[in-house]
Amino acid sequence: MNVSELSIEEACQRIASGQAVAFPTVCGYGYALDPFLAGAEAMMSRLKPDRSDPVGLIAGDLQAVEGLVEDWSQAARRCAESWPGELTVVLRAVSGLPTMIVSELGGVAVRIPAGSVARALARRYGSVLTATSLNQTGQKPAQTIAELAPFSSVLAGYLAGSCASDLPSTLVDTLVDPPRVLRVGTVVLPWL
Repeated sequence: MNVSELSIEEACQRIASGQAVAFPTVCGYGYALDPFLAGAEAMMSRLKPDRSDPVGLIAGDLQAVEGLVEDWSQAARRCAESWPGELTVVLRAVSGLPTMIVSELGGVAVRIPAGSVARALARRYGSVLTATSLNQTGQKPAQTIAELAPFSSVLAGYLAGSCASDLPSTLVDTLVDPPRVLRVGTVVLPWL
């Protein structure tokens, strides 16, 4: 395989230069880019040319999320109590965010992951990162280093770690009242 293992520091340097890095989550490998850099949309299109949905994000802490959100509904705050965790929450986005991360209804999907490598990467980078699964549309996300090989042309490297589940993150839309589960995943919110 032509993809090298990176340290967190090396991964952050590659991402800051506009490159993409694979990182493990409990759900499978993710594809990290800085969505605020020029060329991020083109890089994402190389991985997922037929993508129509906005790209989800990971954050290292709540402070990084705050900069994306226009206002927090009571339901959004309640969902955030489950972080860190594999719960992606659609929140009302501030204006001016890149179009690749904002839905037509003005939402941005973000989570503070439970996985220590993913969270450490976002925390060390100091900003949100894309967190789309590393797979071709409709296929299962890469779960092992060997499964990263087909993506070597779009990766500057990878962070090692384990992927423990076939389930994606739970996705909850808090732009609607009551909030709606858009994707069932690893986190269950009994109050929804």
